[in-house]
Amino acid sequence: MGRALSRTRPWEQGDLTGGPADQVFAQVRQAVPGVVIERLAVTHPADDGNVYFLGAGAVLDRVQLDTGPDGRPPFLIETDCRVVTSDVTEAVAAVSVGLGSVDVALGDELP
Repeated sequence: MGRALSRTRPWEQGDLTGGPADQVFAQVRQAVPGVVIERLAVTHPADDGNVYFLGAGAVLDRVQLDTGPDGRPPFLIETDCRVVTSDVTEAVAAVSVGLGSVDVALGDELP
């Protein structure tokens, strides 16, 4: 993905989009302990700021997650492959697999 780290800001547990993306982030944090989530920092309010980078360990941008305005679907998840979904469970699974979680795979039931 090759983005500059200075173009992002940490997306902490208390940060909310106001949409289903909040569920995705909460469930990914549960499934992948130590996950780091950063949000693209835009310079103009009209720019698309609904881009998030998720990583674990030394790789901070292993997965890119794009959402609609206010964290709404569809979710575009990019890793080694590309997944587009409006389903929270599918989004969590795709992100978790992209982060290398062996506990979650596409089609798994999540808590």
